[in-house]
Amino acid sequence: MAMIFLDFESTGLEPAVNVPTQAAFIRTDDDLVIQDEVVLCGRVPQHIVPAPDSMLVTSLTPEQLEAPRLSYLELATSIARLLASWAPATVVGFNSLKYDEELLRNVFHQALLPPYATSGKGFRRADILSMLRTLAQIRPSAIKIPVVDGKPVYRLGDVCRFNGIGLGEDEAHDALNDVRATLALFKLMRSRAPDLIEALMENAHKSGAIRRLSAGGIVGLADFGRIVPVTALMPAPNGASWAVADLSIDPSIYLGLSAPDLIGLMGAKGERPIRTVKANAQPMLLPWTPEVGMAATCRWESEAVYNDRLRQIHADDAFWRNLTAALANRFGDRQPSPWPEQRLYDGFPSKEDVGRAARWHELDWSVRYAFGERHIQDDRLRAFSRRLVFENAPETMTPEQWQEGREWLQHRLTTTDPVPWLTLPGAINRCAELRRETADPERLARIDVICRWLEGRLAEMVRPAEPPSL
Repeated sequence: MAMIFLDFESTGLEPAVNVPTQAAFIRTDDDLVIQDEVVLCGRVPQHIVPAPDSMLVTSLTPEQLEAPRLSYLELATSIARLLASWAPATVVGFNSLKYDEELLRNVFHQALLPPYATSGKGFRRADILSMLRTLAQIRPSAIKIPVVDGKPVYRLGDVCRFNGIGLGEDEAHDALNDVRATLALFKLMRSRAPDLIEALMENAHKSGAIRRLSAGGIVGLADFGRIVPVTALMPAPNGASWAVADLSIDPSIYLGLSAPDLIGLMGAKGERPIRTVKANAQPMLLPWTPEVGMAATCRWESEAVYNDRLRQIHADDAFWRNLTAALANRFGDRQPSPWPEQRLYDGFPSKEDVGRAARWHELDWSVRYAFGERHIQDDRLRAFSRRLVFENAPETMTPEQWQEGREWLQHRLTTTDPVPWLTLPGAINRCAELRRETADPERLARIDVICRWLEGRLAEMVRPAEPPSL
């Protein structure tokens, strides 16, 4: 199966309210021989304020953010077509399951495209950062990890340089350079520990993870630098997650708990006797071998102790009833966000709306606004339709529709209310903070350029404007 290595540079750290500025993809065969390289750049849409920190990290200037040929919508559709043309494939990145693919899902969702493309038929998903952490803990002789102030450092550039892979400080945070380094690091890991990497790659599709979980018994789970013996309990109602019990912890502390108490236990910070793992996000599951057991970060017990705890768990009928209820109601008190971009996981659109969204892309811009309002039932997709027309074809809107869009944009960019995205005043204030934190003349000059651009955008936004003529 082909492999697709990807990396995004973006306007900020929160995937739901930021967008890619660069998207780089390398397709290889199963032997990791490069077949294609593609780099796409997109303009920042008018409702997004890039974080000054991100602009400093990527060295992108305001002119570069506004210059790319592709609009946000065109970038999204180009990525969707590219991935579809390269399927079947395993999609791989560095911290991609936590960030890059979350960004991609939100990009697709807000562009009225199927958001779960890489989780669908023909795709597997893998994350090199998770595999790197697991490899370093189980087989430390296979990879060198830099240590700073007594703590391991897993940043891509630091790990690559420490292992002889070229990725200088001035080369990092360019999407293509980063994705080339990601590929090189994966080659190194696979060459030095082929059996371990192969075992972890079996979890790259949910079927492999579910097969390992549903087999029962003891399984090793590596998560955030910890390795513990777990046993699968049951799948959550959505089927994407499984509850597992940490067998290094005496089950008597939770077997008598009510469903609400079990919900609290699963959501607690730190060591959790019961947790959920996402079967479709390459969980770091491994057979419980002596090598895995010796690398475990918990207090090591004999398999006899673990098996005895397994028997205790399976013999407690009340616990299973309470766990079933806990998994069904785990997010029952979660309040939906008022902002549509933060509601990606608030349920799937209907099949009818999925078809209508596809139809929306086929229509002429002159009728897309009306089509979205009349036919799309999902309020999230309807909101995205409005903003996409306002961004890409405002001349097709009535004066009233355009005025509504203008007021939305003004609030979006200038509000002082607590909102999940970065506003223009917030970004300008951040520039002032960055000035106070540095004395480097070159960095100060770059901050000044960014701040003047933001101030210009703010002045333009508060200035009266007229709708474009048809």
